[in-house]
Amino acid sequence: MINLKHTRRALMAGFVCVAALLPLGAAQAKEAAPAPKMWVIKDADSTIYLYGSFHLLKADTQWKTPAFDKVFNSADTLYLEVANLDDQAAAAALVQKYGIDPTGSLLKPYTPEEQKLIRDTYAKYGLNIDQLVMLKPWLASLMLVMKQMQTEGFDPNAGVDKTLLTAARAKNLPVKGMETLEDQMKVISSDVFGEESKALLDTVKEDANVKATFEKMLTAWKTGDINGLETLLVDEMKVKTPKMYESVMVNRNRNWVQPIKDVLAGSGTQLIVVGAGHLAGPDSVQALLKKDGIKVELYDYQSAK
Repeated sequence: MINLKHTRRALMAGFVCVAALLPLGAAQAKEAAPAPKMWVIKDADSTIYLYGSFHLLKADTQWKTPAFDKVFNSADTLYLEVANLDDQAAAAALVQKYGIDPTGSLLKPYTPEEQKLIRDTYAKYGLNIDQLVMLKPWLASLMLVMKQMQTEGFDPNAGVDKTLLTAARAKNLPVKGMETLEDQMKVISSDVFGEESKALLDTVKEDANVKATFEKMLTAWKTGDINGLETLLVDEMKVKTPKMYESVMVNRNRNWVQPIKDVLAGSGTQLIVVGAGHLAGPDSVQALLKKDGIKVELYDYQSAK
């Protein structure tokens, strides 16, 4: 069953499309140590930098470093999970396709007491749940998560993906996607998330814990705490919702292995940026690449200064 913890992990670990649908910018930062982790893949004529993104950030979060800027400025192409992550028209069409329930039955599974708790929690964040009854539970739940994050100061416009997309466009750097918005929407709207009839209530019941969890996730990411990211973004999903883990994390990681190998077969310098959760744990992108015989090394910020 999906709950806020799992919804939040799915959003932060893997998806940028929801941030694009629900826009809530971005800051330059000074050198910070330690920093978010990055990996390097090389052959005779190619260098690929693999960087773990945090899709929504506070505007004052310091994550860019001179060493990272050097990598970005050396890149011939920027690869994001989705190249057109800010395409509101495309996102809106996909919401209509994957996020709408014409029966308007969002609140029907709940008792009057549960409906009151749902209404009160949504109202706390300026949302009227009675105006959202045409949404499927996964989308209504994610709307609440986004509002919770916005309340705590997180903003997709300050996130790594949009920051780099804006910078790439400013310098006419080509931007490509590892997947499409529709690819992401298909995954997040599929029934791997479990019993949707209780999803929204689970999200509501976790409201009291969101601030502490958001801060833990942000701290682990920006300090390069790989073990912490694995615990927060991977472990619980893997144990409690294995179907979600397989679909959101493992399958998508597998789908990206061959494209990365294809990029490596070319030449030049490329920067690939995907959600930090995809670069944590035993099924991470770099772990799968290593299984295919590709050498992946942790980037050394100190020696790169």
